[in-house]
Parts: sequence; C-alpha cells; structure tokens
Amino acid sequence: MGSELTRSEFLKLLGITAAGVAFLPGEQLLGGLMTPDEAQAAVVSRFPDLSVATGHSLNANHIAAITRAALNNLGGMGRFVHKGDVVVVKPNIYGTRVPANACTTNPTVAATVVRECFKAGAKQVKVMDYPCGGDHVQSYNMSGIGPATKAAGATVLQMSSSRFKSYPIPKGKRIRSLSIYPDIVKADVLIGVPIAKNHGGEQISLACKNLMGCTSEPGKMHSAGTGQAIPDLVSFLRPDLCVLDAIRVRVSGGPGGTDPGSVRLKYTVVAGADPIAIDAYGAKNFLGMNPRNVAQLINGSSMGLGQIDLGKVSLKKVSL
Repeated sequence: MGSELTRSEFLKLLGITAAGVAFLPGEQLLGGLMTPDEAQAAVVSRFPDLSVATGHSLNANHIAAITRAALNNLGGMGRFVHKGDVVVVKPNIYGTRVPANACTTNPTVAATVVRECFKAGAKQVKVMDYPCGGDHVQSYNMSGIGPATKAAGATVLQMSSSRFKSYPIPKGKRIRSLSIYPDIVKADVLIGVPIAKNHGGEQISLACKNLMGCTSEPGKMHSAGTGQAIPDLVSFLRPDLCVLDAIRVRVSGGPGGTDPGSVRLKYTVVAGADPIAIDAYGAKNFLGMNPRNVAQLINGSSMGLGQIDLGKVSLKKVSL
C-alpha cells in the first residue's frame, strides 16, 4: 500500500460493507486525501477503547446477547474481521472443568464470537487451545467449547504436539524464541476469548495469560519468569481483538479450582483491542487487584503493548 489510500482501500479499512460505519460530515473519500494513519485515526476515534456489557441471567440466549452487545458497542465484528479472512478464536480451556467451575471460557461466549466472525465475512474460523490439566479431547468436550463452537460453524482443532514450530520473539526481553502453533501465527485475525479468573502463580489469568495456550513451552516461560515472559509472548502474538468472559469469575483457587464458593456471578463481557487495558480493567473490577501490582501488566505497559492506566482508557457500558 502506498502513502495514500484509494477510495476502495479506505472503505475496506473503515469496514463500511461489513460494519455499516457511517461517514462523518465533511469526510472526503475521493482523490486520495487521507493517509492510512489518518483513516485509522478516524475509525478508532469513533469507538471506545473498551466496551463493557452486563446482563442478569445465565440463560444461553441472554449470554449471547451480552456478547453481541459488547461487540456492537465496540463498532461490531466488522471492524476486525473482513470478507475472506481466516480467523483463529483462542478460548481458555482448563482440563475437564465445566463452565460452572469458572476455569474455562463460557461456551456460549465463544460460540457467539464465532458466529459474529462469519457474519462479518470470515472464510474460516478455527477454534483452538492447548489445554493443561487433562486429556485434550475430553477437555474440549467437558468445557462445552468444542460442541458449541462446532455447532456455530467453526473448525475445532486439536493442537498436535508435532505441528508446533519455533518462532523468534524479536522484542522479547526474557524469551527470544518460542514454540507456537503455526495456524495461529498465520491467521489473518487472532481473537482471544479468555475467562476472567485469578491465578496462584501469575496473579491473574485474563487476555495476556490466555496466549500461553498458543505455545507448547509453558515450562520455558515459567522458568524465565512469567511476569516478563507473558508480555514477551504478547509482543509477538498480540490479539487483534479480545473478548473477556466475565459471566462467571473465579476469584480464588485459580486456574483450575472447583470450589463453588470462589465463583462470582458478574454476567459481563468486555471487548477491546488492547489486551493490557482489558486485563487492567478485569484485574481491578473483577478480581479486586491494583493493575500496577501485577507484574505482567507493568512489564507489558512498559513495552508499549497497551494502556495500564484506566484513567486514560475510554469506556462504553451497557446493561441488558
């Protein structure tokens, strides 16, 4: 792409056909009067950094509506997914835990994200995670994510240990290379769909920590110190969109606890393109933590991976 956009390129960048974005008064599309940076700024300025949608029920139809509201208030899936894209949706699947344990992404949230990708024109949506804590096939099934996303039209992939490939992490401070699944690296769009939960080792498990399920070397990351290794991974594999499931939130005993007394019902979905801001919001509002006391967020912010200061993050909230 050159220094100026053609009309068709500008329309594609704005996602006009997919998202139905309206033009602002005085915008000129013809004649190549907008540079790519100006066009991007015009799009981003219309939407909040984070969209927070809250409901009141565990009914699957209601959870789907909460998820759609969070996406729509962010400008719709068409901002991120365009016709012909291959999309990877990365949920958090923990062993054979069921949704009530609040250790694994709510299957309705994940399936709704898949459906919205197809509505935006995706050619293929792949759903994958490298679960810890149990057999992978059982984990996909017990979580409900495998059946729910398959029913939504996704290609549900078991990540084979033989297919991981080593990639350099150019901006990594502790991790200089890591074994990552190629389908994720090669995807046109990566959407993280984590659950909000605490983590005994990393303090929080939200959007950034969710990316550890893209590698076959979590031990290497733990040895290096996840407070820096997680941001190193984010610097290479930063999601295009994060959709945080806070329908149920595990506030202690994470990542794999089963104590029902440690689960809080929040009926909330948070969407945004900034994983640091998503995690800062989740840490403060769902887990009662100061984001500036969480190593992975401090280091991620210092690397320029996102905004840790919630006072500088624009929010749009809606209640259903």
